Amino acid sequence: MMDEFAEIREAFALESVEMLAEMESSLLILEAQPTVGYDFNRLFRAVHTIKGSASIVAADQVENFCHALEHLLVQVRENELPLTKELLTLCLQCHDHIRALIAAFEASDTQLPPRHEQLVSLITHWQHPAVVETTAQPEPEQLLPTDEASTEESAAAQKVVRVDAQKLDQLINLVVELVTASSELESHVKRLGDSASFESASSVSLLVKKIQERAMVFRMVPVGDLFRRFQRLVHDLSASSGKKIQLLTAGAETELDKVMAERLREPLVHLIRNAIDHGIETPVERVAFGKPAIGTIRMNAFQEAGSIVIEVRDDGRGISRERVLHKAVERGLIRPLEAADRDPLSLIFEPGFSTMDEATLLSGRGVGMDVVKRTIEELRGKIDLTSIERQGTCFQLRLPLSLALIDGFMIMVGSDYFILPMELVDETIDLPQDAAIELRQRGYLNIRGEALPCLDLNGILQPDSQAPDSRFVVVVRQDGRRVGLAVDKLVGEVKAVIKPLGRIYRDARIISGATILGDGTIALILDLPELLRIHGN
Repeated sequence: MMDEFAEIREAFALESVEMLAEMESSLLILEAQPTVGYDFNRLFRAVHTIKGSASIVAADQVENFCHALEHLLVQVRENELPLTKELLTLCLQCHDHIRALIAAFEASDTQLPPRHEQLVSLITHWQHPAVVETTAQPEPEQLLPTDEASTEESAAAQKVVRVDAQKLDQLINLVVELVTASSELESHVKRLGDSASFESASSVSLLVKKIQERAMVFRMVPVGDLFRRFQRLVHDLSASSGKKIQLLTAGAETELDKVMAERLREPLVHLIRNAIDHGIETPVERVAFGKPAIGTIRMNAFQEAGSIVIEVRDDGRGISRERVLHKAVERGLIRPLEAADRDPLSLIFEPGFSTMDEATLLSGRGVGMDVVKRTIEELRGKIDLTSIERQGTCFQLRLPLSLALIDGFMIMVGSDYFILPMELVDETIDLPQDAAIELRQRGYLNIRGEALPCLDLNGILQPDSQAPDSRFVVVVRQDGRRVGLAVDKLVGEVKAVIKPLGRIYRDARIISGATILGDGTIALILDLPELLRIHGN
């Protein structure tokens, strides 16, 4: 909780930097041309914005001081006070004092900066009716010279540089191309056989990879920024639906790609609306079921096996599989004879499916869950659904750490190159000819006393080619189980730049992308979870 408050204070200090700069800029212009116009409105807007932000984060001293200054500026705008040079000098000192108050708030310093009471007294004095009647101004010694230290930026501003997101994206794209070019250079030099040149090329390649690793961090943002957007959504929708619902979040510090965070907002909105409308019961129903009257939606994020996992879980009524099958048949999504062979929970992702008899403001029109699945798949992710009636439902989104690069293990099947996600590879094993025969006959291998189920990728990816006598097994781990993949050749670890497949390959479900190798050869990236789902039986 303390870390969260520290983040809030730092965010407030960062946002205030722009407003303080706007305030100072307008004051300096007004000193040369003291008129109540465009620049005065800039000044007023900056003070009002800082005051509003301070009230949100409970920076009471900042809010109260800005409120007093704002009231003074209102009198100037209403022509109750003249806009004099002395007043502008006071405003400049107030600007410096606001900066000091924000710095103190950011550092959790409860002691007020120097001159606080004096400046408050001067503001109050200036607003006194006698000032309007006599146009008297404070004595010059009352307006003390500005302390140079007070003009220094806050700690947050000093360690943060604001960069336009588009410029970052352009930098990332160039780094990605640099990785490809460096790999090509290293490959060409290696073929030439010049050891000195190869050593230099390897050093360049290593530096490029380090640059790439650092650059990719620029696009990472904490998932907490995404989660915070849904607190208001849950508050408003629970009120409009007549339900009592709280949203609890965990893993806010987990980071994910900025582009991915932006794309995830719509799917998560659909999941939360679905939980409120379909999942969480009314307070009366919950009490009757022996549950607390207040329903709970939990959003959790964490890293696991090289992926970002986001869970949306509710403690509502769960999903009735019988009702799902009935509605799917009723809406013509499946035929009655197919019902026994389909997983009921997978049907809710079908376009046009809904268990609602009538549409509500939240759902029931048969759109939403198919959008969720399509978006997650476009992000190279997977969505899993578990549900227990009367206990609740959990949607688990599993997404890659980066949308641009993949740490992979390259293999060959026939004459083609394929890449497996490195984080899923456990080990590699030689496959003798007698073991290969056992694999074809039984579908598993005896590995150190362990019955290891295996898939022959040659039969899946190159069904018309003849497998070589000497082969290998790549042991991967997926969903907590080990599976062997029989391949023709091991190439080794690679860091691949992911290129999306064209529309012509949209039905190639076990291929998630492609990459260009240093010699120009194309390697396909295998979608391991989908491969095991289709061929694992």
